[in-house]
Amino acid sequence: MQSLRNLGVILLDRLRPSAWQRTLVMAGFVGVLGALATLGFRKGLFFIEQFLFGRSDGLVHIAAGLTWWERLASPALGGIVAGLILSQAKRLAGGGSGADYMEAIALGDGNLPARVSVLRALSSAASVTTGGAIGREGPMVQLAALTGSLIGRWRKAPIPRRRLMVACAAAAGVATAYNAPIAGALFVAEIVLRSLALETIGALIVAAVAANVVVVSTVGPEPLYRMPHFVLPGGGPTMLVLSALGIVAGLTAPMYLWVLDRGRDLFSAWRSPLWFKLGLGGLIVGGLSIVTPDVWGNGYSVVNSVLQGNWVWQMLLLVLLLKIVAVAASTGSGAVGGIFTPTLFVGAVAGALCATGLAAVWPGAPPASATAVVGMGAFLAACTHAPLMSVLMVFEMTENYATIVPSMLACVLGYSIARTLRPKSIYPTTPAAALPHAALAVAADFLRPEVATVPEGCTLLDVEQAFLRHRWQHLYVVDAKQHFVGAVSLHDVAASLRHPDIARQTLPSELLRRDYPRVQTDTPSWQVLEVFATHPGERLPVLEAGGRLVGHVTKTDVVMMFRDRLAAD
Repeated sequence: MQSLRNLGVILLDRLRPSAWQRTLVMAGFVGVLGALATLGFRKGLFFIEQFLFGRSDGLVHIAAGLTWWERLASPALGGIVAGLILSQAKRLAGGGSGADYMEAIALGDGNLPARVSVLRALSSAASVTTGGAIGREGPMVQLAALTGSLIGRWRKAPIPRRRLMVACAAAAGVATAYNAPIAGALFVAEIVLRSLALETIGALIVAAVAANVVVVSTVGPEPLYRMPHFVLPGGGPTMLVLSALGIVAGLTAPMYLWVLDRGRDLFSAWRSPLWFKLGLGGLIVGGLSIVTPDVWGNGYSVVNSVLQGNWVWQMLLLVLLLKIVAVAASTGSGAVGGIFTPTLFVGAVAGALCATGLAAVWPGAPPASATAVVGMGAFLAACTHAPLMSVLMVFEMTENYATIVPSMLACVLGYSIARTLRPKSIYPTTPAAALPHAALAVAADFLRPEVATVPEGCTLLDVEQAFLRHRWQHLYVVDAKQHFVGAVSLHDVAASLRHPDIARQTLPSELLRRDYPRVQTDTPSWQVLEVFATHPGERLPVLEAGGRLVGHVTKTDVVMMFRDRLAAD
């Protein structure tokens, strides 16, 4: 009978999920919720478009069916409404943005205010559905990230884990918006976390895959962009020419970002209400749409059309120039939305424009579809400074393997040149000085309230049952007032558990480690790390000033905080 008890202890110790495995399960749960939030917002946008225009088959097609004055007025009125909603969100946030998921991850608390996030999403919906030249993926990812923040708060997770939940939800949002699970995980890892550490990338992948399962089950497995079938001419010249698009992207991306910066500077320097600025930005987009309706929206339908070919270079150039101005007006005015899809637009159209020049001088030039795809990836890498994510993102969005090899070199070239010319990417990075200094954090910032305890003077049977309930290598011994007395190790008591009179035998005093390492709630994180350096375990008990046990900290959480600080520096 006793041998069966010992076997049960061993089996439960082996089979009970570890903290890392539970984190992966939670990441999958967050990924599902993030996908549902993203899909729900997308459905809401379609509903608003149907209500406003009687159709929801794409903003460019909607604009093409409107009169000139309707094209002019719609983005302007939408901008005014968006500005009024955004003003309310800023008041709730105390004047700042208050709800940016990148800041929530980088600044270290992982908290997103729900009301502010929802108001910003509504503001974005007003801009996007009325023709604003901005992406809808921004608020999609924002709402997905909000689910991760709410789950982290509900679970009362320590700061590093809360941030990880927000990151997982954001990865799920990107994966859902573009039907690109691999790139969704890498987007958050490369751009937001700036780390490919296993502790984070594993959870991000699980969340993105869970989100993709939801998307495939509800929407279908179709790629975002539909590519015509083509065969690239063999040989090195074709690969070199396509790869050279990376040089073009690396040189032009800083100019594109400069235009967007100037748009923000012009609107920021103008003292006027926010609703007026967004209304003016919308009016500029509306005026440009009188020339061509292709400037409306994020550019998704235009990219799909460009990938099919058959565009003349004059129209490509016109649409490219007008779209850049429209995007600068929308983002510069302060409209809430994504810049990712408009950047794909610029890269695709620029790539197709290069194809027309190549075809004029080289009869065997690659088709416009191929140059558009490679240009899209290279320009994205040059703007985001994330070449790996860009390669995989374009591949997943098109499911075209023929261009993957030249895209790899083009993305690296574009990234290298653009970063040399302009160190800052399209996504603003938080200055290292603004980040919470890991050394200034204390043990309470990493506190996990759950503990595995046994009372002082307990029997070996109590110890055995406690080890069966918890997957911990050590149990904390507390007195009647929950003051920490010491700890017992599973390894040390294993022999005693074989005693035939285990039910009545008191825990031997020599097995109680009264000198077991512990930290106080106000112990600085650098001292916590020093204690872990001499302690082989994963956990340390955390005590209040009077010695009362209030929880524990894990080595992984502390290391994650220091790692993120070093990545920022």
